[in-house]
Amino acid sequence: MKKFLSILSIVLVASFTITSCGGGALEDAPAYNSSYFADVMSTNDGEFVGLELGDSREIVKSKLPKDAFDDETESYLYYYWELGENLYYLDLYFDENDKLNSVDGYVYFYDAEGNYDSAEADAFYKDMQANFIAKYGAAEEVAEDGYKYTSWGFDAKDVEVRLDNGEVYWYIYSYDDMDM
Repeated sequence: MKKFLSILSIVLVASFTITSCGGGALEDAPAYNSSYFADVMSTNDGEFVGLELGDSREIVKSKLPKDAFDDETESYLYYYWELGENLYYLDLYFDENDKLNSVDGYVYFYDAEGNYDSAEADAFYKDMQANFIAKYGAAEEVAEDGYKYTSWGFDAKDVEVRLDNGEVYWYIYSYDDMDM
């Protein structure tokens, strides 16, 4: 009986220790509004998911998953993911020196019948907006004609995130005269 109680107390202490340590990690995890935000934002580094304006095409390709690569032209790279029933596109534009100068992302929250999940689209928009506010500072949200957006203007780039029905769109655009 004494051996059983010793084993039981060891198990209880180990269980308490594991639960306590694990609980802290969960409490520290960010709370997102959208169930898809963490899938899109694999990292918060750089301007967007580790990408920096001015990166070469080769660097951009090395930072993004090969299985999401869809197509490329002389001045574009296209990436595509499925997020459940939702579609996520990332279009990357390059200048004449083959340097990244624009990032356009879209997540479409439409089902096969063309209906959209307004709650999930709004939740994803709020997460993208909060992410950009953390990076670029506070900005006023504008709401008009059924859509809303938040934008930032800087000397060398513009940034915007927008919600339009079931579509969340964002861009980071650098000006042509930007020294990179």
